[in-house]
Amino acid sequence: MGTASAVREGLRGNGCTEVVHRDLVATGFDPVFGAGDLHAYRGDTALPADVRAEQRFLEGFDLIVLVFPVHWWSLPAALKGWIDRVFTRGWAYDDTGAGIELTAARNLYFVGIGGAGPDLYERRGYANAMRTTLVDGIGGYLETSGSNLILLHDGEAESPEQHRRRDEAAREAGASIGQSVACLA
Repeated sequence: MGTASAVREGLRGNGCTEVVHRDLVATGFDPVFGAGDLHAYRGDTALPADVRAEQRFLEGFDLIVLVFPVHWWSLPAALKGWIDRVFTRGWAYDDTGAGIELTAARNLYFVGIGGAGPDLYERRGYANAMRTTLVDGIGGYLETSGSNLILLHDGEAESPEQHRRRDEAAREAGASIGQSVACLA
């Protein structure tokens, strides 16, 4: 079983009635924030069609759980670009003070799979830095109702026992998150 599957299993086991797995890379979504995205951000044009399609897909969910391999103590480029393009003003956040009714899910959780053990993350402050960037930075700016970072470790371990323990931790993480009616993992 893979880590994302274990998170889904935990979500289902603790209240999520609908859990949809979506492999961002397999969808072929272009994560590059281009000229069309910039013009839409400035209010000059409508959102690019692929961005609006992603938003429509997500609008039925109360909770989004992003499961990802940690790359240089952060998100992989494809996931960061997806967030940059999809979590737009007026949909995911309102920095205008206009009181716009947002349609993005109000719960955003990050489940990172680190290649190294927890000691390295703590000793160098990487866990706190990631929490600040993801939970306080992204989740906070979006004013989510719920946001958290759960770090799973030893993703590059060779021992089947370490993989089993990580997947069990992933199931427990999903169960601790899973309180919504509809979820995306």
